[in-house]
Amino acid sequence: MLDFSDQPYHYFPPRRCAPIVWLFNTVNRLHYLPNVKRIEGVEVSGIDKLRAERRPSDRLMIMPNHPTHADPQTLFEALRQVGIKTQTMAAYDLFLRGRLERFVLQRSGTFSVDREGSDPKAMAEARRTLDRGRHALTIFPEGNVYLQNDRVTPFHEGAAMLGLRAARDLAKASEPGRVGPDSQPSIAPRILAVPVSMKYTYTTDVRDGVLDKLAELESLLEVESDANDDPAARIRRVGLAALHRNLKNRGIDPPQISGEHDTLPELIDAAASAVLEQLERKLDLSPRPNDALIDRVRKTRRAIHQVRIDPDRSHDHAAATTWADEAMLAFRIVSYTPTYVSEKPTLDRLAETVEKLAEDLFGKWCEPFGPRRAFVRFNQPIDLTGYLESFSDKARVAVRELTDDVEAAVQAGIDDLNEANGCAGAELMGGAG
Repeated sequence: MLDFSDQPYHYFPPRRCAPIVWLFNTVNRLHYLPNVKRIEGVEVSGIDKLRAERRPSDRLMIMPNHPTHADPQTLFEALRQVGIKTQTMAAYDLFLRGRLERFVLQRSGTFSVDREGSDPKAMAEARRTLDRGRHALTIFPEGNVYLQNDRVTPFHEGAAMLGLRAARDLAKASEPGRVGPDSQPSIAPRILAVPVSMKYTYTTDVRDGVLDKLAELESLLEVESDANDDPAARIRRVGLAALHRNLKNRGIDPPQISGEHDTLPELIDAAASAVLEQLERKLDLSPRPNDALIDRVRKTRRAIHQVRIDPDRSHDHAAATTWADEAMLAFRIVSYTPTYVSEKPTLDRLAETVEKLAEDLFGKWCEPFGPRRAFVRFNQPIDLTGYLESFSDKARVAVRELTDDVEAAVQAGIDDLNEANGCAGAELMGGAG
């Protein structure tokens, strides 16, 4: 998982340009996906459900999972295939990578959002996109790349809140008895949330490359290993060694490391809690008893971000750099699912976990181990109208319910794609059970 940027935020609006979009889609399909991201094809399914449900006046919110760094390009290709034009909300970090990338992002209809704080300009642009209805609005509710394709992480509630507010305002604007230009009763535009499931799988047997990278990590961390060992066990030892080193380097005593598999969830929780408790004391934050670890991480990140961009707190900037490093460590720790590999040691899961470990250790993107195929499934659209009554009375409950429903639909779609996956990546890796 790559580091966040704490450079002062500057909003970048979309400047969609049809010729640039066409050029981007062409380069993306013919060069970027196959040659850079090693995706040899994007297969789309489920679009008939959306076409059957959608009315001409409906607005679309595209809400996909975010398992890899290739997701925006993969989704753009899928949307090109089905003829949906979109504007996309994306993290500010992406716009800081260079002038060319910023130019392409904006001309393809992408606008920035400050994921660490309030961003009224981004919210206003998102609302305009939904109000006008000329383009779909794409938001990745996970918020970050987790390199864990078979299991979604908890969705942020911001997308659901945005969608429900827009749906409420559209419904209010369509007054009872109002007629359209054809003298027919006006039908209120709906907002349809479209859960999209994306699954990447290796098309060839890449286990040699995976094991070579794993051996490289073992050597770096001085982990003893045998090439004949269970690959899942080797991954676990590398992960524990990396965790131990990172905590010690930051002056934090590592929790007791046991050899039993069933202690791993407790170990991860204890390690993340140790980092967070230290940060919360420095930032004078008081977590609520029921706060999940990931929510505590996000709160510390927001607090640190505000310090680092505040010119009046320049005296704290050096310390805040260290705090940001510690918060990123906590974020990386909680992003791992302890049983992800052991419960189903497919080649895909082993490969992406090694990729995730390498990215966390080296701090840079790890090139895929071989050619992949991407499956993009458009799931049954969700009409937000059905949530508006409860939204008017108990907004928080409605937002949570919609978020859960979209998240569940995306996960179910991933499960279905995995069930039908006949590629090499779906095969269980020998000796890893």
